[in-house]
Amino acid sequence: MASTSITTAFVKQYGSTLDLLTQTMGGKFKGTHLEESIVGEEKYYDQLGSVIASEVAARYSDSPESDITHERRRVTAQAYDVGLMLDKFDKVEMLINPESEYVQQQVTALMRKYDIEFLKGLFGVAHTGKTGGVQVNLDADNKIVNGGTGLTIDKIAQAREIMETNGVDLSDPLNKPYLAVSPRALQNLLTNTTVASIDYNNVKSLVNGDLNTFFGFEIIKSNQLPFVDDTVATNEVANLDWSDTTDLPEAAAGTASLRGCVAYTRSAVRQVTNPQIMTEISKRDDKRFNYYAYSCMRTGAVRMEEKKVVQIGVDETA
Repeated sequence: MASTSITTAFVKQYGSTLDLLTQTMGGKFKGTHLEESIVGEEKYYDQLGSVIASEVAARYSDSPESDITHERRRVTAQAYDVGLMLDKFDKVEMLINPESEYVQQQVTALMRKYDIEFLKGLFGVAHTGKTGGVQVNLDADNKIVNGGTGLTIDKIAQAREIMETNGVDLSDPLNKPYLAVSPRALQNLLTNTTVASIDYNNVKSLVNGDLNTFFGFEIIKSNQLPFVDDTVATNEVANLDWSDTTDLPEAAAGTASLRGCVAYTRSAVRQVTNPQIMTEISKRDDKRFNYYAYSCMRTGAVRMEEKKVVQIGVDETA
């Protein structure tokens, strides 16, 4: 007679690792701008404007006394940290050592904050003047309004034209041009590009990830690009608020589907970081000698020149 209690001995098998759930990854903008360290609360950058030469009108005339502009920009760093307890009893019951995965998730969280600080510097107010008391916004001349359309080739071409008209030398390695777009905006670009167009295959390759350059721009895809407020039709303003729970951008006033894509050059933004991402794992005697994983970082960014940044309004539902 067959045993009726054999099922008691059945074994359940569990994975030996922790699978990480889908999340927005940070670090999308690292290497695309000027990155430095900072000592102290603030850091200042002195800038020198251009000077105009004049024709010599007469022999033995007085020496010229030309004028040149001196400017300054201020950047302030914001501290971020994250910590997780590693309970010894949980480790035993899980049959998995989660320490490395915990630390990996903490670093990913800080890299999202790194990108957010970069975007605040890129889209937001730049502080200028001797002590940084003068606020400079990205003005309407450096913004392409959504116009009820998604991302189009015409908008990309216009962004490049604006930069070059501003005198930006895009052949200079310090002025390497980048174009940051949301995944939906890039998909719209493919949808709005005629199949017969010579650009269609290039755009399709961008969407598929097989190509990362288009119209002279290196393309960066990010879910963290801010939404824009179109209540002032001629000057769409980026809403620089991100969710505390997802690090994704909050909706702006006005039309909810308007995203701020952006073209910029490598020297358009300086980002300072100190300390870089730092991680510690130690036993805490106040927590029954369980391990505690801690990660921290301090970073901030400032736009150095408005002429090197072009905000592109995109209606993601178009």
